[in-house]
Amino acid sequence: MRKKKQESFEEIECEMSSGNVFADIGIENPDEELTKAKLVWEIEQIIKKKKLTQVQAAKVMGINQPKVSALIRRKLDGFSVERLIHFLNALGQDIDIIVRQKPRSRKQAVINVYHENGYGRPTVPMVAKGI
Repeated sequence: MRKKKQESFEEIECEMSSGNVFADIGIENPDEELTKAKLVWEIEQIIKKKKLTQVQAAKVMGINQPKVSALIRRKLDGFSVERLIHFLNALGQDIDIIVRQKPRSRKQAVINVYHENGYGRPTVPMVAKGI
């Protein structure tokens, strides 16, 4: 007869996220870094959807292949939000910027990046609400 293994579980301390991992880990300019990460995620999805190689994507975006590689690997130093928006335009994407009053129920204003679902409607923002 086999002995049953006793498992012990230690309590694991955890902390609720603010909704911005960059703020949670103390990165400088966390809102800008989160926005850049969302834009790069969109760029990567478009490159995959269009089945572009890094060389082809670089040509379309007007940069060299090592810079595309840096983007895909999330090495975003040297890439501004404005430059990433330019890359999205070069990849055939429209960008809409909407400015509106934040709800009183939320402490901080946020930047959301939405991905259109193909039917002309944006999907849920790529950031948790309620910051």
